[in-house]
Amino acid sequence: MTPSRTPSATPSGRLPWVEIARLLATLSVIMQHVPGGGFPPNHWLIGPALAVFFLLAGYFSAARLQEQGAGRWTARRLLSLLRPYLFWCAAYWLLAGMPVSPASLASVFGLGACPMLTPMWFLRDLMIFTLAAFLLVKCRPALYTLGLFCLFLNRWDDSLAWPSPCMFGDFALGIMLASAAPGCLNRWEKIPLAMHAAILLACAALIWASCADTFLLPDGSFSGLTVLAFLSSGIVLKAVSPGLSRLMAGWASGSFFVYCSHIFVLIALMGVETRFTAPWPPWAWWCLVPVVYMLARGIYLLVRRYAPRALVLMTGGK
Repeated sequence: MTPSRTPSATPSGRLPWVEIARLLATLSVIMQHVPGGGFPPNHWLIGPALAVFFLLAGYFSAARLQEQGAGRWTARRLLSLLRPYLFWCAAYWLLAGMPVSPASLASVFGLGACPMLTPMWFLRDLMIFTLAAFLLVKCRPALYTLGLFCLFLNRWDDSLAWPSPCMFGDFALGIMLASAAPGCLNRWEKIPLAMHAAILLACAALIWASCADTFLLPDGSFSGLTVLAFLSSGIVLKAVSPGLSRLMAGWASGSFFVYCSHIFVLIALMGVETRFTAPWPPWAWWCLVPVVYMLARGIYLLVRRYAPRALVLMTGGK
């Protein structure tokens, strides 16, 4: 997987519709963090968006975990996640001006506490899940049983102090899919377009019904369908507008950097907001979500062009 030479080109070896799913999931994460009140549909999108991240991470890790040099790959993988985790946590720590103390260090680095830079819980959990999968992969029944068990468990609190069991279940499910049905992502793209469209329309209708209180739907009742909707979006978009599909797949390059850095862009925009006589309404922040993404991605492109070695720290070399 080599970097693309132009911003609009998808890196070779990557599936464009998978990149679009990552892009949409990242936008959902940014939407969750904007001030001014939550965007109602995002209540039903954010969980599946995170599930997409872990599912794909498990899927693409499966082959490496089965290789002879799985130990070396796991060590490199953990290091590639640890670098940006420490970099962005330290950057936020310095920006916040926190004192040096055991309690503050624990909150900065997420040791039994929510990381001070909250989105870093994703990297922390991904490191833990990767290590757990490496330790259990030799005993597949144990890995699969634990993964399926965790798939239906929520966090025992909302502090983000500890990894989420259901997200480990998504990670393990990705490994299971890759092991039991190699190439299933390619086959997913080839199912009839009408099925992809039906998944999107049904998901949109359920979200509308939930937001309008037309039906009483419990949380998570159609999260699996929403995950599939993320994965079908790029396929439907390609059929409707191939040009826009290629463009959005290209924008997905740097989505990992955007995920790590978007809080800093939001802080800068909040500073701009203070220059106005009144706070921006929630709808203004919702409209700014794509702007936040593109601003963070613009910084990524500048760093990649003028200081590419810095990306090793900022993204682990992604």
